[in-house]
Amino acid sequence: MPGKELPNIPRIGMQFKMPKAFDNMKWYGRGPHENYWDRKTGAAVGVYSEKVSEPAHEYVRPQENGNKTDVRWMTLTNDVGKGLKFSGLPLLSVSAWPYAMEDIKKAMHPFELPERDFITVNVDYKQMGVGGDNSWGARTHAEYLLPAKENIAKENEAKKYKVKVQFGAG
Repeated sequence: MPGKELPNIPRIGMQFKMPKAFDNMKWYGRGPHENYWDRKTGAAVGVYSEKVSEPAHEYVRPQENGNKTDVRWMTLTNDVGKGLKFSGLPLLSVSAWPYAMEDIKKAMHPFELPERDFITVNVDYKQMGVGGDNSWGARTHAEYLLPAKENIAKENEAKKYKVKVQFGAG
């Protein structure tokens, strides 16, 4: 059966780069700290903001970070308030980093992450959970996985993923 042996999908969404001047991130969703599909109950829904260039948490070994869930909208603006606004139906998961995905994969320590002239932006319909209920590597619970299977398109047909992008005002 096609798709039966495919691995789980880590995320469904898009990743792109913007000039680093658009460093002011504001969102209406869960926060203020990073949170994930299976790690969000301690993050209240509200309006939050942070500088992309100043990650709230740096891990000992660089990895994806700063995700926000249940996001209704997110803006990335420059210091005069110009930029992009993303609105999602259904709710989005978003994150932004001052480096590239490739940089994260190569670095063994935070000081090895280069300063870039862009930010990496992730706007996702969904991202699988992180797992790790214990300190010895528990896998992600099945209900927080995004399985790749033959009928995924049919199963998700009713779940329309829309992202509205507005240019200009923040």
